[in-house]
Amino acid sequence: MARSLPPLNALKAFEAAARHLSFTKSAAELNVTPAAVSHQVKALEELLGVPLFRRLTRALVLTDAGRAALPTLGQGFDLLADGVEQMRDHAESGVLTISVSPSFGAMWLVPRLERFRVRHPEIEIRMDGTDRLIDVARDGADVALRYGPGDYRGVRVDRLFGQVNTPVCSPALLIGAQPLRQPCDLCHHTLLHIDWKDAEASWRMWLMAAGLHDIDPTRGPRFTMVSISI
Repeated sequence: MARSLPPLNALKAFEAAARHLSFTKSAAELNVTPAAVSHQVKALEELLGVPLFRRLTRALVLTDAGRAALPTLGQGFDLLADGVEQMRDHAESGVLTISVSPSFGAMWLVPRLERFRVRHPEIEIRMDGTDRLIDVARDGADVALRYGPGDYRGVRVDRLFGQVNTPVCSPALLIGAQPLRQPCDLCHHTLLHIDWKDAEASWRMWLMAAGLHDIDPTRGPRFTMVSISI
């Protein structure tokens, strides 16, 4: 939605004059003349149709409208200054901030970072490990890697690859007293569970697809992260 705002210079002049209660001091801060500040404030009052100051002989006094607006405008200019500083820092530092789930980052992304660093030595990588959905514009990330359907609004989405669900095990389980050689041998072994967001990535779904109905799909420890379960 388009924002209908008065001229920024007029708002800056009012905010500075309101803080100092002086056209002279605010003019020194803004590096303009007191007359220029007075003119900007007068133009703002005419545009809004409400007085912002009571001009006494040797003092400026805020009206109720001016007093009510000052805190919000001050916070607004502070946020604008922070935003400009973030743009300046990013341009100077050449930092690429990647938001990625910890397991995927450790097992897939990190082993590939060296190739990227060799190709782009001028870019520094910063990784933020989190599973929560973020706002890339607000939370300071340049790229977010997530597992999901990909229908995220307000951002460009590139599909990396799909998923195939299959059980895996330690090679040590292929030998021993109860060797794991075919699906039904799972009844002799511990099932490890990961709390996937995808309901199909579960032992219950895989055992059903394999036609195994005599194995309890819920037994065994549960983990919230792939790396911990491994």
